[in-house]
Amino acid sequence: MQNTDSLGAIEGSVERQEETVTTQEPGYASTERIVRDVGAERRMNQFQATRLVWAILALLEVLLGLRFLLKLIGANAASGFGTFVYGITGLFVAPFNGLLSSWSSGSSLLEVTTLVAMVIYALIFWGLVRVLDMLMDRGGGRTVTRTTHEQTPGGAGNERTTRTISRD
Repeated sequence: MQNTDSLGAIEGSVERQEETVTTQEPGYASTERIVRDVGAERRMNQFQATRLVWAILALLEVLLGLRFLLKLIGANAASGFGTFVYGITGLFVAPFNGLLSSWSSGSSLLEVTTLVAMVIYALIFWGLVRVLDMLMDRGGGRTVTRTTHEQTPGGAGNERTTRTISRD
């Protein structure tokens, strides 16, 4: 005979779930207690999403920084690496083209719009992380704990305990 006790109907409203599984067979009895911290799982998912956003921003900033540096030192735009960097970053710099003038000296070009793009994208991604934090963080001021203990027919060993911890 196996009894399973679980907590909470809605995972989003439960911070911690506990489950006690009791198995009784002739000559054998086993009790297992499982504790699951739903709040910690939610915080880990939020952390992973935030890390992903920051990693994407870091990659974009590195590419834009390479573009700025290559333009500044007058690198050959027809080379394979130059074509690759300018091709990828051109899409991200395009909204800022014509915003400010660029200064050139010989083959060197001080492309200020790339620096502006770097700042604007950093601000956009920072705002995105703040919004993700607000959407994924579920704060609460009240914790309710409820414990129920049932004795079911059939004698000793047929007990059921349910403990619910929830936050508002």
